[in-house]
Order: sequence, then C-alpha cells, then structure tokens
Amino acid sequence: MKKVLLLVGVAFVSTIGWMSFGKSDAQAQQPAPPETIKWYSVEEAETLMDKAPRKMFIDFYTGWCGWCKVMDANTFANPVIAKYMNEHYYCVKFNAESYDTVRFAGQTFVNRGNNQPRFPHDFAGTIMQGKMSYPTYSFISKGTQGIGIILMPGYYPPEQFEPYLHYYGENNETVMTFEEFKKTFKSQLPSAQPAPAPTGK
Repeated sequence: MKKVLLLVGVAFVSTIGWMSFGKSDAQAQQPAPPETIKWYSVEEAETLMDKAPRKMFIDFYTGWCGWCKVMDANTFANPVIAKYMNEHYYCVKFNAESYDTVRFAGQTFVNRGNNQPRFPHDFAGTIMQGKMSYPTYSFISKGTQGIGIILMPGYYPPEQFEPYLHYYGENNETVMTFEEFKKTFKSQLPSAQPAPAPTGK
C-alpha cells in the first residue's frame, strides 16, 4: 500500500510541475505591453526639470476637441513616440478649460471663468499667448536667461510629429533650422498608418 501511495504522490508532483512549467512558458511568450506616455502635473514636471534638466512638453487639449482625441489615439499611443517622449521630456496633459489651480515659475494660475463653458484657464492662455487653438503643444525650457516657450498647434500623425520631438528634445533648435535638421533625420517608426477620423466636435 505504501508503494502505491508513493507512486501516486510522485505522479501528482510531476503533473503539477509540468503544469507550472507550461504556464511559465506561455507567460514568457507573451509580448511586453507597449510603452505609454508618463503624464505629470505641471508642478511635478517643473520639479523634475529643476532636478534633471530637460524640456517640459505640454499637450493643451479640451474635452470637446475632436482632433485632440485623434492625437491621443493615433500619435501619443504610438509606442515609438511614447518611448522617446518618456526619455527626453517631462510630459504634461493639460485641459485648457480646467478649474484646477496651477503653480508654475513662482506664479499661481486659475480659471477666472466662473463656470462659464469653454472659458480658458489662465495658465493655458499665458503659455499659448492667447492663441486658443486645440490641440496645441508647448515645448518649455528653463535656463539662465529665463523660460523659453515653443508652440505647435494642430494635429500631427506620428511620422510628422516624430522629427519635431527629436529636433526640440535634443536642443537642435539652438544650432540649426528645422529644415536643415529634417534633411538628415532618420525615423524610428514602422510604415506610417492613416489617421482615423476625428470624433466629437
């Protein structure tokens, strides 16, 4: 009887081991999840800029902006774009009609619209210099000569957006024009995909 129990026990352990091995092997074959952009608050991004300098990237959007949604789905969701942005920028996604209080560069910004629909936040109005077009992207740098702000409005598919990310992310704007930079730029993207139609208004 003892021999029978021993054999059953060995068979049971072997079965469990085989099942565990099969599960681990299946898990190992699963691809890693695609990289996504790490979004910070304005205050978090400024703190990081002061500790380890790199540009702050701000995506100014609104809830009703259709092309903002396309940018999210088609460009910001691209893993090549996301990886580069995470490595070279502190990224902020800011609702330009938010009612949150924002502190940046020693100043406090609020939305003074008293709940009026589509009233712009003071922070968005200041950075975007009153040109309230959505989406708009801002590349912000801080240095000894103050704060530098570069603005880019509109929707950009990944293949058009990528060279701008590299141009500003590597501070090439200080040594050459974008046209000069683009002549030697080599994309890291796979073949381009058509952009989906915008949703919303």
